[in-house]
Amino acid sequence: MPEGDLSRHQRHADLCLHWGQQRYNALVNLSALIPLVREKLPPVLLDLLDIAIGVYLADIAVLRGRNEAWTRTYDMLIPARNRTFWQHNRDRLTAMLHALTRDNFRLDFCSHQPQLELLEPGGDGEQAFGAEEAAQQIDCASALSGGLDSLAGAVMLMRTDRSPLFVMHQSGNPDVRASQSTVMDTLESFRPGRGVFTGLLVQPRSAPNARFAFPASREREPSRRSRSLLFMTLLITGAYIAGVQEAYLCENGILSVALPLSSGRIGGLSTRSTHPAVLADFNSLLQAADIPVTLVNPFIYQTKAELIRDILRPVLTPDQIRSTISCWMVGRRNRQCGGCVPCLLRRLSLLAAGLPDEAYETDPLACPDDYRGTDAYGNVMDLLSQAVYLRSATDAQLLMHWPQLLDLPTVGVSIEDALATYRRFADEVWETVHQHFPESARLMETS
Repeated sequence: MPEGDLSRHQRHADLCLHWGQQRYNALVNLSALIPLVREKLPPVLLDLLDIAIGVYLADIAVLRGRNEAWTRTYDMLIPARNRTFWQHNRDRLTAMLHALTRDNFRLDFCSHQPQLELLEPGGDGEQAFGAEEAAQQIDCASALSGGLDSLAGAVMLMRTDRSPLFVMHQSGNPDVRASQSTVMDTLESFRPGRGVFTGLLVQPRSAPNARFAFPASREREPSRRSRSLLFMTLLITGAYIAGVQEAYLCENGILSVALPLSSGRIGGLSTRSTHPAVLADFNSLLQAADIPVTLVNPFIYQTKAELIRDILRPVLTPDQIRSTISCWMVGRRNRQCGGCVPCLLRRLSLLAAGLPDEAYETDPLACPDDYRGTDAYGNVMDLLSQAVYLRSATDAQLLMHWPQLLDLPTVGVSIEDALATYRRFADEVWETVHQHFPESARLMETS
């Protein structure tokens, strides 16, 4: 929560989250957007920013347990400028947070203390890179994470002569920042002056002089299911400030629909960061708040290999494409780990699209037996087994196996097209594994 006098609730809280000044326990710097701000932002949007930042930081601060203790319960008191709106829409917000994180949230709202806002017009913030040349031409906003899919979204927009405001969340991870910097250089060389790049900083701050101590790095939760709420809110804020109504959050259909790889991954063990239902809930909240921006994922019916082959390869070099990062363990390993689900999907997709293989820290696809008993082996087996089942089962069997597919039409997604996307993905996995990884191919033959 922003600075304010300590209330009785704060004094008895397990953790108070404060940002905006040096002695507080989180760093938030949105100054790259300030040159674009022409008028005060609506209070409800500033509240949404505070909520997204607060939930993201709370997510990091509280470790999950194992098995039944995976789900956490939060009681949060949040200062709000438009308290009436958030009290009225509390159920809508908590349902979206549960869908995204599978945690339980009990939210209450108190009056917001007047203070200097993070996004005051006419401030002295840093100029966004390219803002002077391109700010007047911005016609959409797009999230830029440093990964393959967001790069594909950026290239798609630029190839169709759009002029996006690119919004990046900058954490304290140096590898992610390096990837984002390289992606910016790639896009600027591809279409000079076409986009405006804004890096927005939100991260915990551990310092001996902080008024409220944030847990040390080793005590922080790594799963961070709420991170996409922060991405979406920063993106929507950038779009609103730029005066555009389209905001693109680009992710391939496999990770968006996110069918659990196995029965052991149901619920919070499968990420739903860009699931169509989460995006629909977020858009519904924006509509209720009279924020005229719509969040869109244009790649819901594409595989990652198709994005690489059809969008990136025609205009970028293999090195530019591979300069992105996909690994969940980025920053905690010397290179991309090779064993997490995003690494496996990335590797198979690059090869399926005809690009050279990359070096990873581990190689469970080439030598699966060497990794028995590890999470990497489980990820390989679940991914390969899912591909085999997708190739052999009928549509009716798939719907029985994953009944959550039946909910897709309620959020504007075609079941038939989603299944077709998954079947193409399964064919990509089968063909790529048989071409490049004979030991894993043997496992597919016997599964």
